[in-house]
Amino acid sequence: MTARLVIMVAAIAACSGRSSTPVGSRIGPALGAALAAADESHEPWRCAAPDGPSVAEETLTTGGHTWQLGGHVMRLDGEGQVAVGVIADAAGSAPATLAALGRLRAGLQHVDLVISLGGMGTTRAELEAVFAALTDRAPWPLVAIPGDLESAAAQVEAIAAARQRGAAVIDGRLVQRIELPAATIALLPGAKAPSRLAAGGDGCRYRAGDVASVFAGLTAREGLRIVAAAEAPRAADGEPTGERDMTVGAGQQIDIALHGPTGVAATPARNGSRDGAAVSLTPGSCDATPRLPGPRRFPTAGILTVRGGGWSWKPIQDVK
Repeated sequence: MTARLVIMVAAIAACSGRSSTPVGSRIGPALGAALAAADESHEPWRCAAPDGPSVAEETLTTGGHTWQLGGHVMRLDGEGQVAVGVIADAAGSAPATLAALGRLRAGLQHVDLVISLGGMGTTRAELEAVFAALTDRAPWPLVAIPGDLESAAAQVEAIAAARQRGAAVIDGRLVQRIELPAATIALLPGAKAPSRLAAGGDGCRYRAGDVASVFAGLTAREGLRIVAAAEAPRAADGEPTGERDMTVGAGQQIDIALHGPTGVAATPARNGSRDGAAVSLTPGSCDATPRLPGPRRFPTAGILTVRGGGWSWKPIQDVK
């Protein structure tokens, strides 16, 4: 019996006791309260669960690369450097933002893969428009990680529509690990707190145990160890920002934490190696509307290039 049905039965049973008030006048309000409680008890999707749904087996060829998908893994075999475009926080399909995405694509023309870190839109129409701006006739696959805005149902529908158009969009709820020749990228979709989800019960959340499982799995991997998530790890430069459970714990090691914006800017250019430093990198926001407070800003993205045991990061900006 579902939680909703249990609540309804309990409410009706409570109304059946002795009372001078007519039964009909008591059942209506009780049922209304029960349904409201059932709606509030609806849990968001646990999209980062290790035993969650997986991607169908597929061989995907884009831009001269062949990707193997199956289980929870997306794999690129071979050797040599790989460039990963990173983008986040379109916040919907405003015309100015779609135009900015088109211009940012010019700076991503030589990448092998693009990852969106969530906050791209809530509805199917918004996500379809954003995915089209990023992927139509693009030489790369897009792995779309849901964040605090995305509805799981809307994302599924928007990705299906993109695939019907021939665009290579991959659901970041189903792929939990991207294996590159010199790096592993683990994906953590959603937000920790349900209160942060614009889509409510149809949004994606993760649990502390999901993060611990991801970090433990990454620690054991060869090559660069990268986590890609909508939410940032906790930082305490001035006012604390980020999620405490996204911080690497004792006995765990990652080299890079890719995450959505905590302010208006992308991380400046830098580089590093496999050193377990958990360097925090954000592409900033690609939203071109004046939604965020602060000085005038331009939409941004970033490119992470991995080669051997080293990596480099370069922000890109739409300056129109």
